Amino acid sequence: MRAPAVVVEPGTTLRSAAAILRRNDVGAAVVTVAGDPVGMLSERDVVQALADGADPDTARIDAAMSGPPLPVTADSPLWAATTMMLRHRIRHLPVVDEHGGVVGMLSIREALAVTDHDRIIRPRSDEGM
Repeated sequence: MRAPAVVVEPGTTLRSAAAILRRNDVGAAVVTVAGDPVGMLSERDVVQALADGADPDTARIDAAMSGPPLPVTADSPLWAATTMMLRHRIRHLPVVDEHGGVVGMLSIREALAVTDHDRIIRPRSDEGM
């Protein structure tokens, strides 16, 4: 999990949001209103909006974001979070505290980084594949 999560407001322009994603070296940000998550903005959302003709200096991210977000808590099992990402075909989940406040972001890349890479490459000797 990356903490704190990168957060943006719905009125942010596409250009400003893209600069925020780049500056923080992340692929997605949580869109919040008064600290509550209302959507997600990914690099894909920005590219799609621009490809559809949006003006990066005037178009707001609330027209490009996806939402509502699917949050998990910091104590959610990793398998459950990963399953949620796969089932919904998303690559980022906001991590929230017990009050719903955003405390971090989990990416599919981070989730996969903690898996046993050896098992993908070769089976363990006790598994006859």
